[in-house]
This record gives sequence, C-alpha cells and structure tokens, in this order.
Amino acid sequence: MADCVKEPKRIPKEKGYTTLHMFSSVLSVVAILLTIALFVRLEAVVRETKMMDSTFSLEIQQIKAALKKTAKTQASVKKGLDAVRGR
Repeated sequence: MADCVKEPKRIPKEKGYTTLHMFSSVLSVVAILLTIALFVRLEAVVRETKMMDSTFSLEIQQIKAALKKTAKTQASVKKGLDAVRGR
C-alpha cells in the first residue's frame, strides 16, 4: 500500500523564482503602459477642453458684439422717437 501513494508534484525552487520574477516583470511593464495610456488620454481631454473653451469664448464675444449693436440701434431709434415727440 505504501507504493500506491503518489508524491505531489513540486516545482523546483529555481523554476518557481524564475516564474515569479517573469510575472513581476510583465506586471511592471503592463502598469507602465497603462500609466502612459492614462497620461495620453488626459492630455487629449485637456486639448479638447481648451478648444471648446476658445470656441465658447469666441461665441460669447460674438453675442456681446451683437448685443452692443442692438443696443446702439435701439438707442438711436429712441433718440429719433424722442426728437419726433419733442422731448
């Protein structure tokens, strides 16, 4: 009966350390690549945000110019009506 008991397979210590070292290296490379990808994505978001900000600023300037033009037109019409009414 003693001959029927199988010995469990054991990984030699040297092979175990080599596998652990390789796994650790692969994990480090993956972490570095993910960090670079995150940095690139953040830079893209910042660039898009700046472009949107400049677009909104331009639109706001155009609206302000249109409002000023409308205000001047209304003021001149009001002066003309006041002159007709005799005020």
